[in-house]
Amino acid sequence: MTNNNDRPTKNERRQHARDVARQRADAEKRRKRRNRWFLQGGIGVGIIAIAAIVAIVIVNVNNANTVSATGPKNMATGAIQFTGQNGEVTPVTTGNVTANGTATPVPTKNADGAVAVTEYVDWACPVCKQFEAAYADQILDKVKSGEATLAIQPVSILDRSYQNSRYASRAANAAMCVANYAPDKFLDVQTQFFDNQPEEGTAGLTNAEIAKLVKAGGATGSNVSECLSSEQFKGWVTKSTKDVVADPALQGTQGFGTPTILVNGKKVDTLTNVISEIDAAAK
Repeated sequence: MTNNNDRPTKNERRQHARDVARQRADAEKRRKRRNRWFLQGGIGVGIIAIAAIVAIVIVNVNNANTVSATGPKNMATGAIQFTGQNGEVTPVTTGNVTANGTATPVPTKNADGAVAVTEYVDWACPVCKQFEAAYADQILDKVKSGEATLAIQPVSILDRSYQNSRYASRAANAAMCVANYAPDKFLDVQTQFFDNQPEEGTAGLTNAEIAKLVKAGGATGSNVSECLSSEQFKGWVTKSTKDVVADPALQGTQGFGTPTILVNGKKVDTLTNVISEIDAAAK
């Protein structure tokens, strides 16, 4: 038999119900506080993440503008220019490309009557190598005599030929580094690159091999080394090449190709005629 004295009283049952109700209410309050904390924390994290993304985008845009708007010294026309002086070829030293990133056009004719020769070259281009081997000395002789001036504009159109290694672009950056920091060594370095040009279809040259050729051409110093390793003119290589390729005056029947040679602003359609066209322009 059950002892009635062991049963909870009515008041005890009422008190127990109140305790259970209070515990449930407290648990619900804690649940709501947790949810509110997670919600607020999530929003805060989201805001921080969005702010970080915006900051990264702003920094990247600013960096891109800084790189692309500052071209190399001594290439204010987009090309490095050479004149003849005392039987020697001398680079024309100028300031940077204009602050808005626009190069001054290469002169199509010199005021003193010297023939203006302009070359658009890709140091990774086999045909450029062949052209230099055949005609560079003859053109430079005309520069030394004062009969002509020479402007060389590095471009990069042959990255596709070097296993996605960006060799052509890295070589063009090297050209601009030398133009900026050691313009008197530019032609010697160019010779090194053509003499040691890697075959198309390979990975091209490593950064260390590029630096070695630059040094072999006589361009030394920490500023040159830093320019090479950081690809200081990477943005300008891209921008200037894009501008050149899009110029209708420089395009042939199959678009733009290298080398492209201008004599007094006129494109030489047959490269083997370059010397005769310089001679004709000098008359």
